[in-house]
Amino acid sequence: MFESTQYQYSFKFSLGTLAVMAILMLLLLRNVLAVNSMLIWVVYGFCGTVFIGLSAIIIGKRLIPALKGDVALQLDDEGISDYIRDISINWADIKEITLLRGRSASTMKIELKFESDYGSEVAIPLRWIKGNDDEIYETTLAYFEQITPTDPS
Repeated sequence: MFESTQYQYSFKFSLGTLAVMAILMLLLLRNVLAVNSMLIWVVYGFCGTVFIGLSAIIIGKRLIPALKGDVALQLDDEGISDYIRDISINWADIKEITLLRGRSASTMKIELKFESDYGSEVAIPLRWIKGNDDEIYETTLAYFEQITPTDPS
């Protein structure tokens, strides 16, 4: 019926996230150097540890897959495969698809016909997916409308 449509991980958003985190850590360091208190250094050490941990997670789970060109979201005849969170949903199990707009990125909300292991709603954040949010949503909706028959009643 349809060819498979694949969207890759977003390199720009991954790099942007790391840059914002680094800038915030540098601003915090500037304040720590100005105060020069032992307690503040302990707090900065904790924040630095959290920063290193989050950076490692973002690099490993988002930046490296983006550099390799890995697929983050796939639409095909069977359903939606979200490789970011490792979730696959069949078209027959979907009740409704909506787009929730945010400041920097949107989230595609998928309402299921039943309560699954993921709950009755699945949210796919589009910030980590390369491409225009509206285009991804419209393509997903086109697949959904073509594959699932509409009920005339």
